[in-house]
Amino acid sequence: MGDKPISVQRINRIVDSKYKNLFLYLAFLVAFLAVITNGFISSRFGNAVIDLGSTTIPASSISGCIQAVSVMACIFMVLIDYRAGVRLAIFTFLFSIFGITRNMIANNTLSSIPGAVNCLIYILVSIIIGKQLKMADRFALTDSSTGLPNRYGFERELETRLRGSERGYVAYLHIGGFHDLNANLGRKYGNSILMEVSERIAGVVGDHGEVFKIEGAEFALILSEGCKYESLLSQVIDAIEEPIVVDKNGIKVNCFVTATAGVADFFDRRITTDEVMLCTDVAMNYAVNSRDEDCKISTYNDALRAEVAKTNEMEKMITDAIKNDNFYLQYQPQYILDGKRLRGFEALVRMRLNDGSTVSPTIFIPVAERSDLILEIDRYVRKRVMKEFKDICTAKGEGFVVSVNVSAKEISNPAFADEVLEAMEETGFPPECFEIEITEYSFVQSLDNTRQNIKELRDHGIKIAVDDFGTGYTSLSQLLNLPVTLLKIDKSLIDNLEDSEINRDFVKTVIYMGHLMNCEVISEGVEKESQLRLLNQFDCDFIQGFVWSRPLDYEVAVDLCK
Repeated sequence: MGDKPISVQRINRIVDSKYKNLFLYLAFLVAFLAVITNGFISSRFGNAVIDLGSTTIPASSISGCIQAVSVMACIFMVLIDYRAGVRLAIFTFLFSIFGITRNMIANNTLSSIPGAVNCLIYILVSIIIGKQLKMADRFALTDSSTGLPNRYGFERELETRLRGSERGYVAYLHIGGFHDLNANLGRKYGNSILMEVSERIAGVVGDHGEVFKIEGAEFALILSEGCKYESLLSQVIDAIEEPIVVDKNGIKVNCFVTATAGVADFFDRRITTDEVMLCTDVAMNYAVNSRDEDCKISTYNDALRAEVAKTNEMEKMITDAIKNDNFYLQYQPQYILDGKRLRGFEALVRMRLNDGSTVSPTIFIPVAERSDLILEIDRYVRKRVMKEFKDICTAKGEGFVVSVNVSAKEISNPAFADEVLEAMEETGFPPECFEIEITEYSFVQSLDNTRQNIKELRDHGIKIAVDDFGTGYTSLSQLLNLPVTLLKIDKSLIDNLEDSEINRDFVKTVIYMGHLMNCEVISEGVEKESQLRLLNQFDCDFIQGFVWSRPLDYEVAVDLCK
């Protein structure tokens, strides 16, 4: 979130203060008392000189000082609240003009005309300052790309409702896929996509609430208490996910984005603005990070609160495990199907707690993937593998492979390839014996960075495997344009291989397709001899699974290599 101009920050700090009215009325009191005092001095002393004992001061000088105090108090009123402040300033100066006029009539003199003219000028200055503040306020509270109120406008509106009697719901909408479209098409078209999205949201929400643009690809909604928010948000998401047609150089381009929403209510009168926003943000992040495609809307409730607490606890365990070196590796053998010859190993990370118990990877890996902790784990696995298997790989040569898993977040990092190559240079690990497994989900992340990393790694001889192939994220066109060397057929497709003709046909097709792409194919999760026989008939190259070996501790894996 970018900083506001410092002048607007100062103005808003005053405007948003809970003591705003107190400051406003104090400033008005000072200005009004100054005007009355000035009127008294003018009527009592006129242009006389006031004797203060050892010195004398012209009454006009004292009046000028008091008028300056009045002017400063009026300007302060305008800065506090340009709406009410301008009105109070005008009233103050008009009252001053009335007093000056009355004194001129009473004393039959025109000597105070400059004071009246000054008051008229001060009125004009107050109006100009008020209008400038109004414009600055509008710009500070408006998103330039969509014309919607921005985060500051959202926070102000929510705070206003919380102070009053209105209650309802806050929803955050995350627009998925926008950043890639913005990068590929350019900012101009990205802004037009955001404008179209904002219009669709506003069109569905209508009178049920207000729409705000709060971040690059995130919107906020404040919905009324009687609103059926789940139904409304479902309609909003459906509208957003309709194709967006962009005219690029005369060519109509269909663009697609996704949407997920997090919701929290503000029925509790004790809840603060920050608490409402935090609850909504937690709900939205839960929906965004969920692998459940049906989880488009997440509502903050007791169950989600417990889930978040559980996740936070697991994150702390992972952090402690990284700090205390409580991670370790096991190695599952991969075999050449023809002849049961050892191809290499897949490195599998395990986490041990301080009490000696272990945590299943199916529990801690998804939690780590929602944060940057997965990057720390990935780096640990790579360095450990290179250290433990450097000598074995050097001795066995190119035909031997050790495979490591890399998260979607890691492979889409622009610096990833350089980090891997630097680690290899430091350890002396032969790149031709190193294989990186990426999931199909990696292609949903930043595709350009992922593609660049894969190509750079392949240029240095490192093998690339697509893990969990067949789960539905990868298009053939993407695979054909990437130098992938291995397809891993997901265990879910192997489990029913004997009983499902559809599974058999699908696996057979994947193997055939992989060979057409000059890729080798490995089936993981093979647990039965009957599955082995079918895979052999389908010309599968490699297998991995309990049928021939469970994951092994390092020492046992080394013995298997002898």
